[in-house]
Amino acid sequence: MSSIPSNVSRSPSLLIQQIQLANITRTNLSLFDAQAQLSTGRSLLRPSDNPVAAVTVAGLDDSIERSTQRLRNIDQADTNLALIETSLSEANDLLLNAKSIASEQVNLGSTSVERNNQAAVIDSLLAGLLEQMNRTSVDNYLFGGSRISRQPFEQFGTGILYTGEFEGLTTDLGLGTSLPVTLSGIDTVGEPGRVNGTVDLDPQLTAQTLLGDLNGGRGLGVIAGPISLSISGGTPLEIDLTDADTVEDVVTRIEAAIRDYEATNAATVLGPGGVGFAGERFTIDVDPGETMAFAEVGTGSAARDLGLTTDAGLVFDNTTSDGVDLDPRLTLRSSVASLAGLGGALDEIEIRNAGRLTRVDLTGAATLEDIKNRIETAGTGVRVEINAARTGIDIVNLVSAEPDESLSISEVAGGEATADLLGIRTFTGATRVDRLNDGKGVQIRTGSTDPDTGLPAPALDIDFEIGLGDGSVVTVDLRPQDLTNVGTLVARINAEAANQGIAPADFQATLGNGDRGIVLTQNAAFAGDITVSQRNNSQAAFGLGLLGGSYDAASASFAGEDRAQVVTDTVFTRLIQLREALLADDTTGITLAGENLEGVIDSVAQTRGLVGSYGQRLDNARAREEDGNLLEQSVRSELRDVDFAEAATRLTALQTQLEAGLRSTSLAGQLSLLDFLS
Repeated sequence: MSSIPSNVSRSPSLLIQQIQLANITRTNLSLFDAQAQLSTGRSLLRPSDNPVAAVTVAGLDDSIERSTQRLRNIDQADTNLALIETSLSEANDLLLNAKSIASEQVNLGSTSVERNNQAAVIDSLLAGLLEQMNRTSVDNYLFGGSRISRQPFEQFGTGILYTGEFEGLTTDLGLGTSLPVTLSGIDTVGEPGRVNGTVDLDPQLTAQTLLGDLNGGRGLGVIAGPISLSISGGTPLEIDLTDADTVEDVVTRIEAAIRDYEATNAATVLGPGGVGFAGERFTIDVDPGETMAFAEVGTGSAARDLGLTTDAGLVFDNTTSDGVDLDPRLTLRSSVASLAGLGGALDEIEIRNAGRLTRVDLTGAATLEDIKNRIETAGTGVRVEINAARTGIDIVNLVSAEPDESLSISEVAGGEATADLLGIRTFTGATRVDRLNDGKGVQIRTGSTDPDTGLPAPALDIDFEIGLGDGSVVTVDLRPQDLTNVGTLVARINAEAANQGIAPADFQATLGNGDRGIVLTQNAAFAGDITVSQRNNSQAAFGLGLLGGSYDAASASFAGEDRAQVVTDTVFTRLIQLREALLADDTTGITLAGENLEGVIDSVAQTRGLVGSYGQRLDNARAREEDGNLLEQSVRSELRDVDFAEAATRLTALQTQLEAGLRSTSLAGQLSLLDFLS
């Protein structure tokens, strides 16, 4: 209430008026706050009202905002996963129809006309599957991985190319967890083909080699930091390599420290070679009579990581100049000149994929990235990757095509064997036999017995025969031990010829270039052609590509087909394979395509199961997020929002207080000195 305090007795009227006005002002302010609280619904109108609560509310606002965004993310992810599930369900139905057609058309009763008609059905199923795998949600492709703005599957020659990425986009679910909202299409429908590089390119140190690209002297990478250097047992010098980034940085700082020591002590410590690097190690040319020993500073590991010392210690002198091997990792920055494992100059390679032949010129490529860019931008349908061990490169085939038209990488005739130098040639002596023919290998006759006597019959194990132009014949009996790799197969063919009295000058089996497989060459003086025919119903000659080969009189050679194509095992590949087998009226091909199709259908089923688990995780995340969001909003409301009943009561009381204050002030203003004296 507005009143005169008891401690104010005989006071001037001005003082009384000021006290009355101050009381009325405070009441007005309190009334204003109450009205503002009722009109805004907030009890916390400004930070100064309650600083502790204001800070807490600010934190809750931020947390609630992030939680609300995560809920929006979950809703979007749920929409995407629902569309993905729908697409996979429809794709599965298409594939089951194709599988049913394959099963029906294997029957001997089916005619070529019926199979031709069913090939058209498979073609329509293929188009339907392509449409499903190019499905979009709002404005992004669901099966493009992290590349959401470009159609992930498109026609490429006689096949279908995947243009997306291998990792999908993810959404934040809180608690440090995330969930994919787009998928890698190639992994959804199968898996890409891969040429595993066979050559360790063995990169060497260069001035620009990053310390982060070194496995280091301990094999644990390099952690830069200060190191200690003792020259001829003197007081250790500390060299700070904390912010060194490259090999050149290390060389420059170590040599600068040593040169400074030489200038200070009027001594000669370094020889003409100074501090440098060679191969995979740092080198220090120490003047005769001097020694250098590096050590760690504190608990650091930089000296050991850089190969300048070991746990047992390492002393540099005029006979020991090399540090420990640092084993540089292969990176896209690695220069071609630094690749010790390359073994020669690069020129051209030939890449065949989905009916396309591309010649890629790698002449003058300065870095591994140059090699990668030239191969990928040449329209080959492949990607170049550094292998997991960081020692060589792999070639990933992203084109789903008929197996006989899948990826092969070969040399250019008369070239520098570039594909072999890089370790990416698909048909070499080291190619495993079990990789041939779409992973089915080569089937041979072995362990045959005479049907009448039951005794071993070696003549029934002969797989094929090679007719030469002079009328002589080479019979070839392949044994299980010959099926290790293509090299052992070729050696067996040559050994069989030699065992049968055929001179190497008259016949030789070798590996061919280009799209040629095994090449059989005879004496140019022979008048007739080389012929190959199977024996004892053996499929070996077919599996080696010799039955489909051709003879070239000019070179007196018979070139077999390349059977080492790298197949991308996807549902697209198997549908194309089934379609081509139906068009060719090939019962065996239809059977194989049906079996292969059954295998890749499982990929789609597994992805559907994975998507289902993602959906369950989304549901759990939504429930958790909603509960947390509700709790935070409740706490924030208690701290920030007004209690309307209490505020309304307080407003009424303040109105009464203000009215009483105004009235008492008015009455006091009407009194005079006479009223006081009386």
